[in-house]
Amino acid sequence: MHVAILGAGPAGLFAALELAPHVSVTVMEEGSEPLKRKCPVASHSNCINCSPCQITSGVGGAGALSDGKLNLTYKIGGDPQSLRRTPEEIQELINYIDEVFLKFGADTDSYGVDDTSLEWLKRKASSSNIEFISGKQRHMGTDRTRMIVSHFYEYLKEQGVTFRLQTKVEDIRKRDNEFVLKTTKGNITCDYLLAAPGRAGAYWLRTKANSLGAQSKYGPIDVGVRVEFPAELYTSIEHVMYDAKFHLYTKTYDDFVRTFCTNPHGFVTVEKYESFVLVNGDARKDVKSENTNLALLSRVELTDPVEDTTEYGRSIARLANTIGGGKPILQRYKDLIRGKRSTWSRLSRALISPTLRDVTPGDIAMALPNRIVKNMIEGIERLDAVIEGIASDSTLLYAPEIKFYDTSYVVTRDLETQVPRFFVAGDASGFSRGIIYAGVTGIIAARGIIRKVNTQ
Repeated sequence: MHVAILGAGPAGLFAALELAPHVSVTVMEEGSEPLKRKCPVASHSNCINCSPCQITSGVGGAGALSDGKLNLTYKIGGDPQSLRRTPEEIQELINYIDEVFLKFGADTDSYGVDDTSLEWLKRKASSSNIEFISGKQRHMGTDRTRMIVSHFYEYLKEQGVTFRLQTKVEDIRKRDNEFVLKTTKGNITCDYLLAAPGRAGAYWLRTKANSLGAQSKYGPIDVGVRVEFPAELYTSIEHVMYDAKFHLYTKTYDDFVRTFCTNPHGFVTVEKYESFVLVNGDARKDVKSENTNLALLSRVELTDPVEDTTEYGRSIARLANTIGGGKPILQRYKDLIRGKRSTWSRLSRALISPTLRDVTPGDIAMALPNRIVKNMIEGIERLDAVIEGIASDSTLLYAPEIKFYDTSYVVTRDLETQVPRFFVAGDASGFSRGIIYAGVTGIIAARGIIRKVNTQ
């Protein structure tokens, strides 16, 4: 039996690890092998000029060049119930994934394990009606994650996994009991197909999956900004939990707002898609900045008559890029709350320097919906009680930051779609957000394929 995996991110790699002893495995990946991915430069300032952007494509996926944080708890990055598993079952898979990363060189240091400190931070957040989500974390660092993933990649090749890199899958067709993948380097056929193209490939996958007969549905997206501030403001929290997760509901609209992907002493980065660019952030083990950054995101859910949250998010991104001249928009918090456009002159008065400079100073209120902007301002003001000083005039905001997790599929417990032998996994499936849960879904789908092969 031959299984083709679309995407060599965490879902694809862990699926290949499970499948290799049982079937023939080919992994299709648009980008390069880990050590040849080109975007981890000093500040990612050249990333806008990469084609394709290797932060979102290549072996290891977006996570390999975006900080490499491992959230080692079932509470962060997914929902056991949506995967029809108990928290204990998911935690068992997470522990297994952690062991694999440790085997290939991940740092043994961890965060979020001191109960006394966690209780202190929880009380501090709760006093401002903010929920603190705690859990064990491990930080690999963008610079070291590529090497860790490279060890993983080389091991899989030793186990007989075939990788077709720099190969874009353009179309998927079903022919009798097999799938035909039309790629930029010729066609390939397989008996089973596991699609895990990541966030960057989610929009493409939905189109192809629907044409095959797989049913999907829309879910929420997260829209917001990347917030950058002096690193010392986060020091006391960093010692407790490297990437602390804070959730709140705004008083104006009662909208859900959360922090995501905090990078102590990190860098703001760019993700390039076909028709727009987004901001992100990372942190490294060996190279540090004087700033810390985090994503502040507002949940967006749409209902009748508009349900396509993907297209809504893409339209926001395109508008922001139009205003920014094809670059992210950068604004001082002081300018945003006073209704003024930032300029380089005004930005020079801030107490910190931006770690991403290939940007356009401007007015985020012109780019994001008014409701989102109000949620961002309220979120920053509320967070100031926990991250003291984040609401200062000098805080920098980059836009847009959008997380597309909105398309989910009607699947079995093994993540098989309504199209027999067609499975989905990773962030593009709608069942994961981040490295660990993506790996979880890859394992679940792979084990489902193995069971199905063994019963034939």
